[in-house]
Amino acid sequence: MARSGPTAPLADRIGLWPARVVWASLPLTVAPALDAWLADTTGATGWISAICGWAVWFTGLIALAVPSTIALTALRILAPLVPVAAVTAIADVGATTPTVVALIASAAVIGAVFQPVTGDAMVNGSAYGSERRLALRPPAALLVGPLQLTWLLTVGPLVGGVALLATERRIIGAVLTVVGLATAWFGARSLHQLARRWLVFVPAGVVLHDRAQLVEPILLKRTAIERLGPAPADTEVTDLTGSALGLALRAEFRDPVELVRRGGARPAPTPADGVIFTPSLPGRVLTEARIRGIKIA
Repeated sequence: MARSGPTAPLADRIGLWPARVVWASLPLTVAPALDAWLADTTGATGWISAICGWAVWFTGLIALAVPSTIALTALRILAPLVPVAAVTAIADVGATTPTVVALIASAAVIGAVFQPVTGDAMVNGSAYGSERRLALRPPAALLVGPLQLTWLLTVGPLVGGVALLATERRIIGAVLTVVGLATAWFGARSLHQLARRWLVFVPAGVVLHDRAQLVEPILLKRTAIERLGPAPADTEVTDLTGSALGLALRAEFRDPVELVRRGGARPAPTPADGVIFTPSLPGRVLTEARIRGIKIA
């Protein structure tokens, strides 16, 4: 688990509190704008929208109170709904004080939820005993296009179906809601794979858990690691970064380690003299490695 107390790094001590504060304040910062937007609605639209809004807020609050990888996925799915609601309100009502405040608050929510510190703390919430889990950055190819499309397929049909049910277009709304439940299930599963990419420091060494690059997680024993440090640009060891943005780290081995890469019809074990990977917070990885007796170079 993460260290605590006065000797812990400031970021560790702050942890999830910025995200918790901005999320907990949403009833004060965003709700007034939504109330103004829904003021002229009739029938079931108003109260169904209110129920959905409170459900989103409460679910995010629980996710931040009980951090885990599942909670991280839920939070990353729910958080973009806040700026969508704020933009919709400002487009309908205009640039009033409540809608401008809501827009600023929604930007703060996105900034806090998608901070590497937040993701790292949420991932480590699933750690056991003396484990320390540190998140890996997503592959660069997913950042623009695939992630946004997957999110739209996860929430779009379901939100649209509920909206149609609220306006009493029951048949179309029911069909779209059923479709939306299916797309939400598969979309959430796909997004959850990104939350399940991490390094795990254990007493024996380091486990590299990345199903996007490896068929099975690999244990790198502490005694088998020659050195760990920033990866030079011309490194020739096995690349497990997925071209992720940010500082890559290189682990060199005393003896070749067999690993099974994803790709190809029949993946087979191949020996590797070292690997490079891209953690969300490389400084924390190096600090943890030093504490656990791994040579840093």
